[in-house]
Amino acid sequence: MSNTLKAVEAEATDVELTVEYGGESYQVPSPLDWPFDTLDHLSEGRMAPAIAGLLGEEQFATFKSTKPKVRDAVALMEQIAGASGVGELGN
Repeated sequence: MSNTLKAVEAEATDVELTVEYGGESYQVPSPLDWPFDTLDHLSEGRMAPAIAGLLGEEQFATFKSTKPKVRDAVALMEQIAGASGVGELGN
């Protein structure tokens, strides 16, 4: 199933999305169920707290255990955005 179809399905059914990155599978809420603070974090360019809010404590610890670089955080958020259908994150 394409990311676009997954995103449409997630918004319509409130199904959690599975995002694959760096050999790990992460479960993220559908866009309408994202924690509200995530919007503020993203608009302020605060990537780490945005990712933490979307992944939750356990999955965020898993992501951090991979010793990610900034490019990894950006790539993960792009995967989440693509799967969620929220569009480009920009720079």
